Amino acid sequence: MTAQPQTEAATEAGLGETTLNLIALGAAIGANAERAFRAHHARLTELGVSNDDMIEAVNMALRVKGDPHSQIMALAQTALVGEGGGCCGGTCACEEAGGQKGDCGDDCDCK
Repeated sequence: MTAQPQTEAATEAGLGETTLNLIALGAAIGANAERAFRAHHARLTELGVSNDDMIEAVNMALRVKGDPHSQIMALAQTALVGEGGGCCGGTCACEEAGGQKGDCGDDCDCK
């Protein structure tokens, strides 16, 4: 799909060039599209958009993109360890504090 030039109708609808490029910047993050990110970052810089505004768009994209990751990790935890299980192959909290697995009383059952 190719980008369409800015139309008068889009501007009247409230979707100006800055908004469209901020959306595209976030979409580039979601699609892992480095080339698109660089192009929209450059255009937004030319338009005088602040880094804070671009960071806000990127952070929104990361929140949207991260949701499926969180869901699949919850599925893996439930399928592999069970509901309310302890570690999913990671380090117990007690180990991180310098103790031994199972010593911290956090119901971690990876002894």
